[in-house]
Amino acid sequence: MGNLAAQQISGTVYDAKYDKPLEGVNITIENTGQGAVTDKNGKFQIEGLSPGNYKIHATLLGYLAYDKEVVLDDKPLQKINIYLQPTSHTLDNDFAITARRIESSTFSSPEPITIVSNILLKEESPRSTPEALMGATGVFVQKTNHGGGSPFIRGLTGNQNLLMIDGIRLNNATFRYGPNQYLCTVDQLMVQRIEVVRGAGSILYGSDAMGGVINVLTKNPAYSNDGFKVGGSIYGKWMSNDMEKTGRADINLANKKFAFSGGFTYKDFGDIEAGGDIGEQTPTAYQEYSGDAKLKVKLNENYELIFAYQYDKQEDVPRYDKIISGYTLYNFDPQIRQLGYARLKSSYKNKWFKQVNYTGSFNQSDETRIKQKDGSEKVSTENDKVNTFGGTVEVNSFPTENWRFSSGIEYYHDKVFSDKTETEGSESIIKRGYYPDGASSASIAIYTSHTLDVNKFSFVLGGRFNAHNTKANDDEFGDVDVQPNALVGSLSAIYHLGEHYNLIASIYNAFRAPNINDLSSFGSFNYGIEIPNPDLNPEKSLNFELGIKTKYEKFSGSLFIFRSQLSDLIDRVEAQYKGQDSIDGEKVYRKENISEAYIQGIEAEIQYEFTSWLSTYGNITYTYGENISDEEPMRRIPPLNGKIGLYYKCKCGFWGRLELLSAGKQDRLAHGDISDSRIPEGGTPEWNVLNLRAGYNWKWLELSAGLNNIFDETYRTHGSGVDGYGRSFWLAIKLGF
Repeated sequence: MGNLAAQQISGTVYDAKYDKPLEGVNITIENTGQGAVTDKNGKFQIEGLSPGNYKIHATLLGYLAYDKEVVLDDKPLQKINIYLQPTSHTLDNDFAITARRIESSTFSSPEPITIVSNILLKEESPRSTPEALMGATGVFVQKTNHGGGSPFIRGLTGNQNLLMIDGIRLNNATFRYGPNQYLCTVDQLMVQRIEVVRGAGSILYGSDAMGGVINVLTKNPAYSNDGFKVGGSIYGKWMSNDMEKTGRADINLANKKFAFSGGFTYKDFGDIEAGGDIGEQTPTAYQEYSGDAKLKVKLNENYELIFAYQYDKQEDVPRYDKIISGYTLYNFDPQIRQLGYARLKSSYKNKWFKQVNYTGSFNQSDETRIKQKDGSEKVSTENDKVNTFGGTVEVNSFPTENWRFSSGIEYYHDKVFSDKTETEGSESIIKRGYYPDGASSASIAIYTSHTLDVNKFSFVLGGRFNAHNTKANDDEFGDVDVQPNALVGSLSAIYHLGEHYNLIASIYNAFRAPNINDLSSFGSFNYGIEIPNPDLNPEKSLNFELGIKTKYEKFSGSLFIFRSQLSDLIDRVEAQYKGQDSIDGEKVYRKENISEAYIQGIEAEIQYEFTSWLSTYGNITYTYGENISDEEPMRRIPPLNGKIGLYYKCKCGFWGRLELLSAGKQDRLAHGDISDSRIPEGGTPEWNVLNLRAGYNWKWLELSAGLNNIFDETYRTHGSGVDGYGRSFWLAIKLGF
């Protein structure tokens, strides 16, 4: 029995064409929750397996997925070699974590999944994490300011989408209705990949996931199977017109049981040089500093401990749209985000508790806004700090070959500290902050999601119960004490029409509990002054979805049609403050559960491989939203948008990408859109932007370059406060050691 406990699979993964070892290949053992990642020499090792039959999956973007049946007998060690075939065809040839909370095939999952891969992040060298999502299937990115970026999924944004980092909530109790900037505080240079689950994710992830879930997965250090290893890299990027200077240094340390990675990033962004006749948009420049570290310790074959810490600070980030329309000063200075977490990953032979993950986290958001109106000597400084403690226990179970499920318990607690100082000359007055100081919000949930395979069908069904408690002491507007609960469920059916097609039908509901921003905010927003309403109910949605996924050796595609029925939507209505309908010339509003609405649309994507070195791809998204209560369009609905591209990659290391991004005119405007200074009169014009990317990879060198907006078109993504880049050039170099 001693040998049985120590059984393991080890081996090496090679490029089948060039017979060279491959680093970063994800190796998983089906229905066990166990796996490994290959090191720089292509080696991997998985321990703690019992005798039996197993299926090994090996995946690396840029290569065809590989499956291999392995039989473990009473030998303590089995060695295998795996050869992956290179390909430029990547759509649905991957595995994702976010959709099922355990690594699953994107092709076999019922959810529509968008992945921004590590390869794409390297080749595109995006300026920020939100900009990495531009052009991604089913995602439309709005930029209120240059230091922001708010993704829209199925017509929803802000606190109606859930943002996560390594499976930990980034959303907190002060996330705003409408666009926000918080995803931009995640340094894209520490990101391994971004997974987007389009459609409500409330069953697995709780409140806010009405439009979808964006999970930013950070880079993982790899263990070394050949003794102690030291490595690292230096990265630099420059953009013309002094629009960007970015630098990063990384270090990696590893042996068989220990792996560490850490890095520091400095970013200096100049003013945007927009397309056409617009030219320089001043002020839009700012600076940013980021640092991160991750440590993995393999305690034994059953336990792995992970510690991670991230810090990001943005300085002097201007709201350009405000400064050109009534403000002398409107800056975020500073905007700080910190995240630290510890995670214990454990695996057992018990089929009901095959994999159990324990996570404890601390997240802090520290935001300072400095404002001064034109013609006024008064300077207002608002500071909001949110401390979030979280804890989760997640269990992955594989009772039978045809039944697997994930279950768990989650707890999050937010504490808000808020203050405001008004300074005029030498006098300073301390006032109520944007939120009541000391406000708190807590949530606890239990969930389960099951997958059952029955002949040619797979059924995915799940449920979640979530309890919330939000409190605030507010002498001016009345105390807040709300305790909303939610019970949500989902059912998806997949019909496997042969090995190349999956037909999908889903129905699920979702919710968003009112947060501290909804219940107790007092201050300015885009077109007025907002006062609290301590009596709000959760927003709800009922969602229907039909889809098809297809995958051949050289062609993949998907098509999804969706409709979301939204009820008890929270929206702003005109109100009064101390008997007046305006403050300092700005109208007064408060939030109410007043709206019933629906959003429906189509999302489609394709990829076709002409040869192993040349492929084409494209996507298109159409979204239609209607506010039934007000008999008008829903606010901020993105226009018809998509992209089409041609990708070339040769065995010598050169690659190139020509890509056209497009958006139609959006003139279906709600009253709130018409009042929004970020949206031109008559709506946002259509645009087409052509970009070129090229690069070369060789051993320790990664070189990439890009030409943005080749025809120098004037364009703005709908609802943005800044315009897109004009014709410009960038160059990025990464040196490894």
